[in-house]
Amino acid sequence: MKNKRGFEFSFGWIFAIIVGAVILFLGIYAAMNLVKQARSTGDTFAGKELGIILTPIETSAEDFNKPTPISFPVETRVYNTCDSLGNFGSQKISVATKSSLGKTWEKPGVASTFYNKYIFSASTIEGKSATVFAKPFNFPYKVADLIFMWGNNDSYCFVNAQDEMKEELLFGNVRGVNFTSSPTECKKGSKKVCFSGLTGAGCNVEVNLASQSVKKDKQTVYYYSDKGNALLYGAIFADSGIYECQVKRLMKRTASLALIYISKSESLAPRGCSSNLEGDLSAFVNQTLSFNSTIELRSLELSVENIGRTNDALSCKLF
Repeated sequence: MKNKRGFEFSFGWIFAIIVGAVILFLGIYAAMNLVKQARSTGDTFAGKELGIILTPIETSAEDFNKPTPISFPVETRVYNTCDSLGNFGSQKISVATKSSLGKTWEKPGVASTFYNKYIFSASTIEGKSATVFAKPFNFPYKVADLIFMWGNNDSYCFVNAQDEMKEELLFGNVRGVNFTSSPTECKKGSKKVCFSGLTGAGCNVEVNLASQSVKKDKQTVYYYSDKGNALLYGAIFADSGIYECQVKRLMKRTASLALIYISKSESLAPRGCSSNLEGDLSAFVNQTLSFNSTIELRSLELSVENIGRTNDALSCKLF
């Protein structure tokens, strides 16, 4: 009897322990899921807020926008995704935050989608802060404000850069950027951005001013050298895939703006203010809509210059 009662007593305790362990496990599992869901929700809102914060930077960009530091509450990863499909393509921003609860890094929150933003950066930026500045892109009329962004863990060393770019960035006191005359003078760990004549000297980014090209991660992209060098900045700071995608989106916007200027020119003609640009702009629409790669920017240069020159000579300018 004692043995039987002892067996029953032990079985009851074992059963209670098992049930308690299951309840504890379910409780921990539910709590972790709640934490994960809360992080995902918070990261989703953070991505949306980041897009909103960047808006004033765009609208204030006339020639060169002063660099703006953005601080995050905790170590953060910002994911930049570009999609060129659709009428204007889309810019997607998502955020993931570092946490001591659960996994150190969870998947990013739901991406916020924007159709009028053009962010040139690495596909992933990590740090407790980031630096952003903006410049307008003219082709030949203003197409959009381009945003350049990198994290506080990134630093760039510009070697033998153009005086104009050097003055611009030094004047802006851009954090994470310095200038030297030799790659050996760059700070350890910085990304070396070398201009013509220094290719192959341990450079991470090679800028060829003659061909208007930038080689990065064994890939070469091309830029259009407008007066503000907006696309050159984009090619330097952005991953090659993101850069190509953003330029495709810019060409779609360029085509849509050209159609608007055609309508404007036609409406002004009866008032004695004809631009005679309708034909050139129509051809320009076809060129930009069929755009597929940044190397094609070369073939667009002549059209851009002709349209810009003709507009500048008008007494009542179209743009």
